[in-house]
Amino acid sequence: MNKFISVVLIFVSFCYVKAQEGYPKPSEKDGLLFYIQHNRGKNTFIYALNLTDDRKINLENPIRVYRQIFDKNGEIKPLTTIQKNFAYGIDTKRINDHFFEATIVSLPSQKFNLIIPAKGKPFVETSVNGIKFIVNRIYIKQKDGTSGLSTKVDYILFYGIHEKKEIIQRLNID
Repeated sequence: MNKFISVVLIFVSFCYVKAQEGYPKPSEKDGLLFYIQHNRGKNTFIYALNLTDDRKINLENPIRVYRQIFDKNGEIKPLTTIQKNFAYGIDTKRINDHFFEATIVSLPSQKFNLIIPAKGKPFVETSVNGIKFIVNRIYIKQKDGTSGLSTKVDYILFYGIHEKKEIIQRLNID
């Protein structure tokens, strides 16, 4: 029985990895925290540190969100108003200079934490299925037949690091 479960888990993990096969990675890495892609195209929504002109983190608005349009030669563009207000925008709450709580506007129940360590690279962590991990990227599987403001989601895959190992966590959306 354990062998069967192991085979099923390997198959499911392989299917998760295939979910983003062939997708481009963001070209800008300066301050990259994580990025989101979905099954309706290869354009990417990037969440990066929002730095001031003197290269310090903007403590009032620490996360900058923009998109890379791979359908148009990888052009970098700001979010549209609809994307910012209804889908990919982010709300942050400053707890102190090293810790911020954040939510993506279309999924307010999923909490993210921006951690700015005294030494080392800032990172974002979240919890899915009771496991806390550093987020690297997110893949959204949208339901067929939905679009625009009425888009529905089947599931979300969170890719990240937990206890120094790469993990994938699936969040089913009802």
